[in-house]
Amino acid sequence: MEITRRVAEHWTELFIEGRLDGYWAEHLDAGLADVVRDGNHRLRLDLTGVTFISSAGIGVLVKFYKRLDAIKGTMVIVRASPAVLTVLDMTRLTALLVDQSPPSDPATLTVGTTMVRNGMVCELFDLQRAARLRLSAIGGEHAIGSQADRAGLSQVLRCPPSTTAIGVGSFGAEPGSADRSGEFLAVEGAAVCLPADGTEVADYLVASGTEAPELHVSRGLVCTGAFARHLRFEPTEPGSIVTLSTLAALCLELTEADAAAIVAMVETVGLVGAALRKSPLLTEEDDFFAFPALRTRLTFTAERAFGGSIALIAGVVQRAAGARHVSQFRPLDHDGALLGHFHAAAFPFRPFKKGRLVLGETVRTLFDEQAVQGVLHLLNDDRPLTGVGQSEFTRGACWMGALER
Repeated sequence: MEITRRVAEHWTELFIEGRLDGYWAEHLDAGLADVVRDGNHRLRLDLTGVTFISSAGIGVLVKFYKRLDAIKGTMVIVRASPAVLTVLDMTRLTALLVDQSPPSDPATLTVGTTMVRNGMVCELFDLQRAARLRLSAIGGEHAIGSQADRAGLSQVLRCPPSTTAIGVGSFGAEPGSADRSGEFLAVEGAAVCLPADGTEVADYLVASGTEAPELHVSRGLVCTGAFARHLRFEPTEPGSIVTLSTLAALCLELTEADAAAIVAMVETVGLVGAALRKSPLLTEEDDFFAFPALRTRLTFTAERAFGGSIALIAGVVQRAAGARHVSQFRPLDHDGALLGHFHAAAFPFRPFKKGRLVLGETVRTLFDEQAVQGVLHLLNDDRPLTGVGQSEFTRGACWMGALER
């Protein structure tokens, strides 16, 4: 079932598609409740896309008709499919609920489209539908920590609001000082980095005015441009979870592209990933992941970390059969159908408002009011028996855009 909300001068018009049986009636109830809660008390329903309606669906319509009538509001069905009209005639509710006259004023899309996808109830907003982002890579041609990797030069990356970036880097590198490069992400003029100096305390910089944070980056992925769409999501079933790969697959579907850049703010069940404890530029052997030295170089989540937190996530995803051959992409799921690279910064939990969110405002509020708990390169831990799987979320918001071909 999908609900598209459109607003005319004095009315809110809802276009409803799909089945309205016992299962989907609950989602219709929640969708109408959100509409009314937002202060919309004059509703017109277009049910031409409803293929089936049961008594449960009829019950929801009657419930909201009475609820709005009690507060001097109105709910009327302006168009309906033959299947809906047949059931309304059977229940003798046609005269009560149906207005056969067409609406006199045009409707314009101002609010999100509600839909159900991949086990999630979603509200989708168009931002700049035709926008595309440009992806570029810094380093990454050689194995991390190898002699060839150490011989490469780091770049100074400026991170204005139009830049979304993840990778390995550091703030304020000083000549002659030991390299402190660790995982970083930069979103909307805010950058956060976990220095690989043993302190395990994150640093961050937030842009002010025309200024922008700068990082010294040895490897990374940089996306420039505007996001096309904005999504709010939560599981259809209470207590269910959303995995990183499920969310990434949905974003690919909604951007109608083979590759996309994604920024998300999510409530976490837990994050799975790793963080550098020592800069890969300071190793003295080619195999950075050699055991037992790895223990002093990398922190790995043997179980999900930062449960019950808010995570700011940034990254890139593409289908495994996509045209881009980026060395920094890794499998996101067990089947290897999706490839990508994501970093996350964890913050103490804070509720955020419903509906459409402005990315820049949301990110700045997060950094202004909360201390960063940690930064991780997110991984899919699919080790037999001991693997803990993927990062998991309960609900959240994300911004997405297709990458230029």
